[in-house]
Amino acid sequence: MNKLIFEKTKDKSNNKTASGFLKWATSSFSAISGGYGKGALPDGDYTVKTRNVVVGSTLKSGFKDKKSGEKWFIPIEPNFNTDRKGFGIHPDGGPTGTLGCIGLRSNDASRFWKKWNKTLLSSRPTSLIVK
Repeated sequence: MNKLIFEKTKDKSNNKTASGFLKWATSSFSAISGGYGKGALPDGDYTVKTRNVVVGSTLKSGFKDKKSGEKWFIPIEPNFNTDRKGFGIHPDGGPTGTLGCIGLRSNDASRFWKKWNKTLLSSRPTSLIVK
């Protein structure tokens, strides 16, 4: 399957935060979106920018995988009109939550990144559905 699905549920204690699971084929990864800025990632269809991934020490600490120490960011772009930008998928590395990205939690960030890197570039997911 060449797509990701982020199934989210609103956090009852904070309406700007959504927890859920990022699903990739038969794998599922615990994730959070929002809590800061304008809140959780809006529902809709996104393009995963597989050729624009950023890796390395120039990224802020919020993009750091607490288990491996690696920093990475996979950009995603909405396929609908919104005034928000700068979305992506990354480890939830700082205080819990994001500015609207999908932050992968603890060990799931490492598991996702290993799967991402073991998958051929041409076979990596190019679309994301958020619901």
